[in-house]
Amino acid sequence: MHQPYVIRAHHLSKFYQVYRRPLDRLKQSLWRGKRRYYSEFCAVEDASFNIGRNETVGIIGSNGSGKSTLLKLINGILVPTGGGLEVNGRVTALLELGTGFNPEFTGRENVFMNAAIMGLSRKETESRFGDIEAFADIGRFIDQPVKTYSSGMYVRLAFSVAVHVSPEILLIDEALSVGDIRFRQKCMARIKEFCASGTVVFISHDMAAVKELCHRVIWIEAGRIQMDGEPKRVVDKYLQFMYDGVTGSDGHIAKTKDIVEVPSSPLKGFHPISGGTIESGDRRVIIETIRLRSGGRDQGVAHSGSPFEIGIVLHAHETIRNPIIGYIIKDRLGREILGDNTALMKNKLMPLEKNKRYVFSFKFGVWPNILSGEYTLSLAVADGTLDEHTICHWYQDASIIGSITMRNPAGLFSLPDTVVNLIEFDE
Repeated sequence: MHQPYVIRAHHLSKFYQVYRRPLDRLKQSLWRGKRRYYSEFCAVEDASFNIGRNETVGIIGSNGSGKSTLLKLINGILVPTGGGLEVNGRVTALLELGTGFNPEFTGRENVFMNAAIMGLSRKETESRFGDIEAFADIGRFIDQPVKTYSSGMYVRLAFSVAVHVSPEILLIDEALSVGDIRFRQKCMARIKEFCASGTVVFISHDMAAVKELCHRVIWIEAGRIQMDGEPKRVVDKYLQFMYDGVTGSDGHIAKTKDIVEVPSSPLKGFHPISGGTIESGDRRVIIETIRLRSGGRDQGVAHSGSPFEIGIVLHAHETIRNPIIGYIIKDRLGREILGDNTALMKNKLMPLEKNKRYVFSFKFGVWPNILSGEYTLSLAVADGTLDEHTICHWYQDASIIGSITMRNPAGLFSLPDTVVNLIEFDE
């Protein structure tokens, strides 16, 4: 009789004992629990969920939220502190690059050793070795010690072994963030094939990949499950929390109050640019503060199909006769996705007078339907013309914009107001 669920977690918890000093650890071992010299850190607390057969589930959350701990509990690497966990099926995990590889062994020897650990006989491994070698595509290095491998070669071989041992449950923890684009695309295609016949639990910070691959998404924060449901809904809430939410002392997300726009103050919602960004220019005029506004809320989240505004406050230390103001928005790979400036827009601005401050804004009628994720915003003020100008103030990666899609685009982005038309006619 088939199990309705391959993974069942019931009030699952994992706590760690944290000691301030090494001596406290020794005292604890001597007192044998009669006294307590440690504090408890909760990595996972009271997590309950079921994962069905042939289901692909994404796990998302900020760094340190407990995602990797949860995967290690499922894989059996860690033992739960409390609650129950049931796993039915052969599990293969890609948790860390080359985990289980002996650096002194060759790639070939490590393939056979790892396959044996995963339950395959030598005959079964020999029958699959050709496919493993072809998928990894590391050439003659298959017979070289893995200590000579690059991180990309490690993940190629580790992933190839993992997906060719016929697991029933595949656990992936950001392993696909390493490797060139061709290999990542090949891995994604292989995972999609596996999703049709197996169960996948997938940790990633790539929200586009999570929404594309997963049937549902579990969002964990501060060790607690916050949401479990349809990918787009959960991802959108998570991104909104990352830029606009707060976490309560009990680990639960506290709801943020709606921000009511007050038009009486032109400086409402502006805030200084955080430190650590790269600046350049002659500083005759500087960018003092910034505001990102979407739907009447001053936040760093842009919703596709909704208005969006980039506002800055300028302080002119000298008179600027021909100011040019521009922006560039880049994705996580550094690609310039959107950008414009007042010179390209043929919009001649009034001069900026010495010792005066100005509020300037770029207003988008609608934010494009761009892939969900994080984007960096760079800002610049110059003096002159498009062909001949002097940079007054350039802020590299001045702020982060979180983008939330209305639907998945076919490319990097799509236009939210596209109209389609189909007409039948006779020649």
